[in-house]
Amino acid sequence: MGYKIENILACVDSSQYSTNVMKYSAYMAKAFSAKIEALHVIDILQLEGPFMYDVSGALGLEPFSNFSGKIKGMLEEKGRNVLSSFEEITNFYKVDLTIKMEMGIVSSVIIDESKDFDLVFIGRKGINASYERGILGSNIEPVVRKIEKPLFVANEHFYTPKTIIVAYDGSEVALNALEYAKLYKEKFVVDIYIINVGKNRAKANELFKDLPTYYEKQFIESENTAQSIIDFAKSQEKPLLFIGAYSKHRILEMILGSTTEAILRKEFPFPLLIVR
Repeated sequence: MGYKIENILACVDSSQYSTNVMKYSAYMAKAFSAKIEALHVIDILQLEGPFMYDVSGALGLEPFSNFSGKIKGMLEEKGRNVLSSFEEITNFYKVDLTIKMEMGIVSSVIIDESKDFDLVFIGRKGINASYERGILGSNIEPVVRKIEKPLFVANEHFYTPKTIIVAYDGSEVALNALEYAKLYKEKFVVDIYIINVGKNRAKANELFKDLPTYYEKQFIESENTAQSIIDFAKSQEKPLLFIGAYSKHRILEMILGSTTEAILRKEFPFPLLIVR
């Protein structure tokens, strides 16, 4: 599969993770001479969900009356401030930026908008990170499951990656992740590791034998694939992890889960690039 990075979609809100979406996407756009579209989605559930009924009822107001309009105006102003901050970052990197503000279900809008882009950036958590019970942000899980484009998941603290790690099991999506990592390596001075986690070293050696000799290859004997990948990445300098989205049949994926999802549900301090 031939990959390119010419048009980037960066999905932003007012969270710290989103600030790093701006930095990572601008950094990548500069390297690849790409254009960025900044997308800010006003969550319609904040205007039409139970929250609005509760607040307006507590204040003695009719739901969806002028009070709803004022909240909408406040959210739009907040969105404009976010997009203005993004403009400052892209001006620093000297990359082209267009901005777009939509209203709807956040994950659905992102998936629909992503179709015309080569690479999509999203924060691992959103503005409600401190209130969310799980590790995943409420919008990222449906995006990871349904988006058809490579997805860069930004971590909480920005850095310029120095090490590429590709989780490799010989599957089609793992090969795609490796191809995408090669594209990144062409633009940056980085070390690259291909890692395989499992119980069968001979099988790993068989998988590795046809890969280029200039890649570092590492077999990790473990039954906990996700945690072993995370631990290896954490041991490297400023890592960027490339991983295929799903390597099982989708029905089995729904029942058993996936390594990708298992990684996303754990704590990790590095960015992740998910490739289909």
